[in-house]
Amino acid sequence: MNIFGELQQGDSATWNDDAVSLNGVSYTSSGYTLEYKLGGQGAALTLTATPNGSGWKTNLTTKQSSALVPGKWWWKALLSATEVRVTAGKGELTVTPDISDASIAFDGSTVAEAALKAAEAALASFTSSNGKVKKYTIGNRSMEFSTIPEILQVIYYWKALVTTEQSPQSIAQGLGDPRRLFARFVR
Repeated sequence: MNIFGELQQGDSATWNDDAVSLNGVSYTSSGYTLEYKLGGQGAALTLTATPNGSGWKTNLTTKQSSALVPGKWWWKALLSATEVRVTAGKGELTVTPDISDASIAFDGSTVAEAALKAAEAALASFTSSNGKVKKYTIGNRSMEFSTIPEILQVIYYWKALVTTEQSPQSIAQGLGDPRRLFARFVR
């Protein structure tokens, strides 16, 4: 099945699927209807493909795509005829937010980056209040700290995860792996 793997919310998409052969049986558009069922964060969506030669053509409109909530979605391709239904394929896809809509606040931070930012803010608040404010909310979790080293432990944890997330991009840009430290000893 040729459905997309990632789509920005609000973008349209079109793809073609050829005749399908499963378990020695050939399924073509002359005898079978192809539907894609999408389920995920919001309301489910059904896309009915149109015949295209012996295969099918599927369209996702901008209106349909705009209604998809950003996040992980799952799809299933179903072939059907009278008294017959066959699953032709299934998988997952990602819908990314449409950041061109100025009315939507967008923060592209990962969970680890957001948690690191919140932990650093907790440290700043803790030190500026001379340790009087000890309870913080990071994400949807509340934490209570009694000392600065406890906050630093959380910061080091999230900083390590952020570094791990960023290392493939750093390597791809030719900057090397930020998790590796090289030393040169000179006599």
